[in-house]
Amino acid sequence: MLFGMNLVELIENYGIKGLLIFVLVTIIGGLLKPDVIGKFFSSISSKFKKKDTAVNESNVINHDLFNFIDFWSTSKIPTLSFSTEYREIIFRKYLIIYIKSYKDGISEFIDDGDYKEMDQSQLWKEFLNVINNIVFNYEKDALAAGIPDIVVKKMKAKNNDTIQLMIDLVNSISKSDFYESNDNYLKLYSILNIILSILENTITNAGPVCDSINGELKGLTMDGKTEP
Repeated sequence: MLFGMNLVELIENYGIKGLLIFVLVTIIGGLLKPDVIGKFFSSISSKFKKKDTAVNESNVINHDLFNFIDFWSTSKIPTLSFSTEYREIIFRKYLIIYIKSYKDGISEFIDDGDYKEMDQSQLWKEFLNVINNIVFNYEKDALAAGIPDIVVKKMKAKNNDTIQLMIDLVNSISKSDFYESNDNYLKLYSILNIILSILENTITNAGPVCDSINGELKGLTMDGKTEP
């Protein structure tokens, strides 16, 4: 088991880059709730095994990330509770826009198929562009949908640390020889595992962000509901 190894064993089995990814995973684990940590560590630790498990295009296209996004959009987010009816409306709208932007951006990247021919540097640069575009799009779309600026800014501030950790992990995986496989399938599959946990973390953190907003929303109305 990866998490039962000592430092020397980690380096011997997976090298310095493997150790770096493990450390980053451990750090990000501290930002996630316990049940998310379990799923996150389980999905990531499986990728540290010797590369005797084939990952193919079907595993990437049908990754759990997309199923979870669909479930969250239709079932989980519409039932989330916030402190007022108005806040329920705006935070639910924000989160659906947020995860839809990730689904659209990543699906487009996968469907394009160019990642199969990319070297380590190209994969990293292109996926960084994907992440930047996703963030730009969900913030723009949230404001266009009438989500108050304070909500967008508060969520951005809350997400900054996890986004940076996600970028670091994606960078490490993209440039790691350990994750080399045909057509970059293992790298992309591993990156999608990370994003899945990041998105669930964001949904979980929406409640504390909502509670951190005081009187800035007072009197605002959306879909017939007004903030007291």
